[in-house]
Amino acid sequence: MKITRVEALHVRLAEVREIADGTQDCLVVRLHTDEGVTGLGEVTSCSYVAKAVIEAPRSAPFRHGLAAVIVGMDPTERDDVIAAMEEGTAWYGPEGVTRHAMSAIDMALWDLCGKVAGVPVRKLLNSEALATVSCYASAYCPDTPEAVAELSRSFLAQGYRAVKFGWGPFGAEPSLDVELVAAAREALGPDVLLMMDAGRAWDLDTALQRAQSLVPFDLHWLEEPLPPRDFAGYGRLCAASALPIAAGEALTWVGDFERLLTEGGVDVVQPDLGHIGGLSFGERIATLADHCQAQVVPHAFGTGVLQAASTQWAAARSGLTEYTESESPLSTSLVRHTTKFDNGLLQLSDAAGLGVELNEEVVEKFIVN
Repeated sequence: MKITRVEALHVRLAEVREIADGTQDCLVVRLHTDEGVTGLGEVTSCSYVAKAVIEAPRSAPFRHGLAAVIVGMDPTERDDVIAAMEEGTAWYGPEGVTRHAMSAIDMALWDLCGKVAGVPVRKLLNSEALATVSCYASAYCPDTPEAVAELSRSFLAQGYRAVKFGWGPFGAEPSLDVELVAAAREALGPDVLLMMDAGRAWDLDTALQRAQSLVPFDLHWLEEPLPPRDFAGYGRLCAASALPIAAGEALTWVGDFERLLTEGGVDVVQPDLGHIGGLSFGERIATLADHCQAQVVPHAFGTGVLQAASTQWAAARSGLTEYTESESPLSTSLVRHTTKFDNGLLQLSDAAGLGVELNEEVVEKFIVN
C-alpha cells in the first residue's frame, strides 16, 4: 500500500469571532492510498499556515511540504513516515506549526492502520481498551453567574457528571470569578465534577490568590492558570495549591511536557493530539505522565475528527476526555460518528479506525478554496 495523495481541507465559518473557540476554523487532512483506503486527521493550529506546511511544493533539499515527503510511502509503516517527515522538514524545523501539521498526518495514519487491520484505533493502542469513555462538557464561560447556572443545569439534564467552563470573563476579576464558580457549583450540586479554565490569564502571585479563593468549591482541577512554559511558576503553584492543577494544551514539544511534569509537577497533563504530533507522540507523553504519576486527559476542543481520535486514545489510556459543547457546525456536523453520547458517557463502536467519516455536504459548504 502506498500514499498517493495528502488532501488538506481548510474549513472555516463565514463569521469568525475573536473568542477562544477552535471550532470556527480548522484544517482536516485526508490521506489517500493506491488501495482506496483513506485516513482522517485534524490540525490544531493556524489553519492557513499549517496548510502551507503540508502543500508546499518541492524546492531545494529540505524546503518542501509534508505531502511531498510522504507521497509514495507505506502508511502502515508509521515510524518510517514520522522519521521521514522530521528529516524532510529539518531545514525549517520539525517543531511548532510543522509538528502541528504532522499531527493530522499521524492521526490519519492510525485511522488507516485501524481500517487495514479491521479494528478500532484504541485496540491498536491497547488490546484491553475500554468501550465506554467518560467525558466532560467543555464550554466557553458565560458572562454572568445566572447564565453559568442555566448552562450548568442544561448539562445536568443531558446526563453529564463532569463540566468545565473557561475563558470568557473567568480570570479577569477576583470577585466575579468566585461568583461564577459558586453559581456553577450550586447548580451542579456536590457530586458533579467541576473544572475551571483560566486561559493562561494570571501571573504566579495572582494564581496563588485565585486558587486559594476557589478552594471552597471543590474543583476537580484548575486549568492553565499560568503561561504555558512557566515551568518554575507551575512548580511553586502546584506545591502550594490545595486544588489540582492541569495544563499542557498549548505545548507542542515532548521535552516541554517533560519539564511541565517534572519541574512543574502538574496533577493533570492535557496534550492536544492535533498539536503535539498525533497519537504517536501522545503515547510518548503518556509514558512520561505515568512515570510522574500524573493523569493524562486530552485537550479536544475541535471538530469530530479530533474528538474521535481523543476518545479512542482516552479509551486506551485514562478513560476521560474533553467533549466540545459548541454550536459551530464544524463541531456538530463535519463528520458522521459511530460513537454515541449517552448520559455523560461515550459509547464506542467496533468500527475500524477512528470510526468517523466526513460529511461531504458540510465540507463543501465551509471549504476555503
